[in-house]
Amino acid sequence: MQRYPGKSWIIISLGILCVFVFGLEKCILGTELSLIPITFLFLAVFLWWIDLPARHNEPIIKKTVHEIMDHVVDEDAKAAGVEVVKSIVYHDKKGTYGIVEASNLLVLLSNKEVWEYPIIYHGPNNDRDAYFECEKKYSVSENQTHIKKINPDRWKGFLGLFKLSDKSFLGVLLIVILVIGGLSFAGFVWLLENFKWWYLLVIVGYICVCSFTEWIYSELPCNLLNGIRYVASFPLAVTYLLFEIGMPFVTIIGTYLFVVLFAFGVPALLLIGLGKTDMIVLRLETIVFIVFSLGSIICSNYHSMTKWIIRHSPLQDWGNHRYESYRQELADYLIHPSNIVYALYLVYFLFLAISGFVQIQDGGYLISEGGDAAVIKAFLVFIAFTNMRSKQKDAQMDVKELLQKTLLLFEHDK
Repeated sequence: MQRYPGKSWIIISLGILCVFVFGLEKCILGTELSLIPITFLFLAVFLWWIDLPARHNEPIIKKTVHEIMDHVVDEDAKAAGVEVVKSIVYHDKKGTYGIVEASNLLVLLSNKEVWEYPIIYHGPNNDRDAYFECEKKYSVSENQTHIKKINPDRWKGFLGLFKLSDKSFLGVLLIVILVIGGLSFAGFVWLLENFKWWYLLVIVGYICVCSFTEWIYSELPCNLLNGIRYVASFPLAVTYLLFEIGMPFVTIIGTYLFVVLFAFGVPALLLIGLGKTDMIVLRLETIVFIVFSLGSIICSNYHSMTKWIIRHSPLQDWGNHRYESYRQELADYLIHPSNIVYALYLVYFLFLAISGFVQIQDGGYLISEGGDAAVIKAFLVFIAFTNMRSKQKDAQMDVKELLQKTLLLFEHDK
């Protein structure tokens, strides 16, 4: 009679979980969209559960092979004058069922060679069970599949096709950071705004599923369950990747945000406060003109002030980790006057392009007639001030000599 696998609580728990998820969807949303994927998931796990005894042996085989062969590999490597980088048990398979044709212990060495130690399977017979035999003689691998599987540099040849200069690479990197970071932030805000409690429920449910999968794998390690773990952790890996890309995005946007808040925000608050006290009456368009003019001039010409802003912002180096010093160095580089001038020209260019298109196409204005005029006039003031500062270097003016010549005007003949 066929012997069915143990651990029946696995299939029972999954069945209860599937019924719960389907019932939750039916009660809250009134739909049955999850019925088909849940059914396929249950059948896949059920088939795996039936084949559990055979699958359960694979991690044990890999662990045993390493326990037996690691010392042998180290001795062979020492005799050859090389070091072992890493070793893995690899199965050559064919067909959609993954029929194993051969097994090897692959060893990557410091000289980039790959050694193969054959693992031979002996089937069962009347007087003994099946077993594996590890051969202790190696051969240098010429199998490209084996080499690419264990060699961590296997993608370098592909990446070498895309040769970029440092300037081009920086441009591509910044575009990727800004686009992915911006889309991630916008997506997070959109999800939070439109789904709210559902968003929180999905996160809690995902954490529960990951924890449940990890717990099952710790109780019963096998390749299939390990694959499910990887699939379940895919959203977490994507989130981590977005977070890693998002941190430079936060640094870049945060740097300019803090500078703008101080350079543009403080003059705006002062002018609005004076207007509230009736000491001075200014139109909104006038305030926009003054704020944009002063803010642009302060950002681009007073580096010590913008540096002070970064030193007293959350982007400063708190001394907790080396990463914070790198972040502050990037922020200091971004607020260099030449970079600020470029950023301001880019912002004004985009504003003029969009405003001009809207006005020509529809006869309208991006802000209002007065608002658009105020921003454009502020840009003209910024251009004039920037050109004046650049021309100042070309002016032949000695301050001491000018002072002496000016004082001579106060002398009169007696």
